[in-house]
Amino acid sequence: MSFVSLAFAVFFPAVLVLYHLLGRRPAAQNALLLAASYVFYGWWDWRFLGLLLLTSTVDYSAARVMTAWPAWRRAALAVSLTTDLGVLFTFKYFDFFAASLTALLERAGVAAPLPLLHAVLPIGISFYTFQSMAYSIDVYRGAIAAERNLPRFLTFIAFFPQLVAGPIERAAHLLPQFAARRALTPAGARRAVWLIGWGCYLKIVLGDVSGSYADAAFRLDQQFGWSVILGTIAFGLQIYGDFCGYSLIAKGTAGLLGFELMWNFDRPYWALDLREFWQRWHISLSTWLRDYLYIPLGGNRHGATRTALNLLLTMLLGGLWHGAAWNFVLWGAWHGALLGVHRAYDALLPRGRRLPAPLAWALTMLAVFVGWFFFRAGSWAMLTAMGGALGNLAWTPGHGALLAALATLIVPVALVEGLQRRRGAYALADAPLGARLAWQVPALAVMVAVLDRVRAEFIYFQF
Repeated sequence: MSFVSLAFAVFFPAVLVLYHLLGRRPAAQNALLLAASYVFYGWWDWRFLGLLLLTSTVDYSAARVMTAWPAWRRAALAVSLTTDLGVLFTFKYFDFFAASLTALLERAGVAAPLPLLHAVLPIGISFYTFQSMAYSIDVYRGAIAAERNLPRFLTFIAFFPQLVAGPIERAAHLLPQFAARRALTPAGARRAVWLIGWGCYLKIVLGDVSGSYADAAFRLDQQFGWSVILGTIAFGLQIYGDFCGYSLIAKGTAGLLGFELMWNFDRPYWALDLREFWQRWHISLSTWLRDYLYIPLGGNRHGATRTALNLLLTMLLGGLWHGAAWNFVLWGAWHGALLGVHRAYDALLPRGRRLPAPLAWALTMLAVFVGWFFFRAGSWAMLTAMGGALGNLAWTPGHGALLAALATLIVPVALVEGLQRRRGAYALADAPLGARLAWQVPALAVMVAVLDRVRAEFIYFQF
């Protein structure tokens, strides 16, 4: 079930009314949320509910074992991680690695085709397995106590606003909210509705419209370099509008239920260096990779060379997290290498010396959007075709029209984010009614007009 679907437009109001009719009784509300979350997830394919239940119950049980029998802590953690990673590998990565190994053997003259599973990728599997794994690791580390209430834990893992595309919540932040009484204030409701509205605008207008331009540009018979450049910019806008939009809708939907989800994006295209970009982009994943991979690898504690290797490995795995394909590995390697270069440059630069902000921003965006080119290419054939087209930088009237269209999409978003930068994330939500209507009515009209022409699923459903 998608946030921008007729089914959800019926489903969520019904859940919301029943939820608040139950009053401030967390156990009853959690039971409703658990049932609703399984309906929400099973809407795509009910068979994958078994995987969700499997990883949830194994991690719940493993955490209880860690608490009750400390001598078995490592064994319990091993069972938890083996289950989570085993499910993730089987459904998402087995065919990729098997096909890659087969191709490698064929190049070496060995004909040994490995069997493929051809498994359907369960939606949201990367998100909920990472959230569940983080819980097990945190219990093992003693950072949080094991949850004793099984229904409460199952609801935490399956919570439908953020189940299929995040944010990847930490148990220390979200799990206690299922034990507490939730209250919805008028101000909280107004902010939640604004988050949903703005998230829908980013998804439908910025994400889907720019996505149609990117799809038109990324084709094997592309001949124009400017089509490649503008198409890559369009994809960068698409993935931001699509994913940030989802995260805001998730946060707003949870807010109407009395929950507080983390901010998953913080105006990443305003960043002045790559490290800052990753502090602002997909924050729940970047902090997960930092806390559960980069720091355990040694972080920056063992010299510059080891730090660079740790960054490269972390981003390689971060790229692979997005999908079982070499373009994602290349994208991760690109960011990992540049983050290492940035750290070395930062260490050599005299304290207080920085590039002028406009130049720093331009170089950062160049690095980010080159990365988006790798991310979107999808195959070696597409990468070489689009790269070859860059040799022809002839400018056509169509490029001018596309540039104008992209600017039209960017300006409203830049104005809203500029206001948020100056006055806070909820600047528009807390504005007087007249000011809110002045942007809400035109935004709604644009969304309705766009929905009639362009409609696409959220990009991150495939990850």
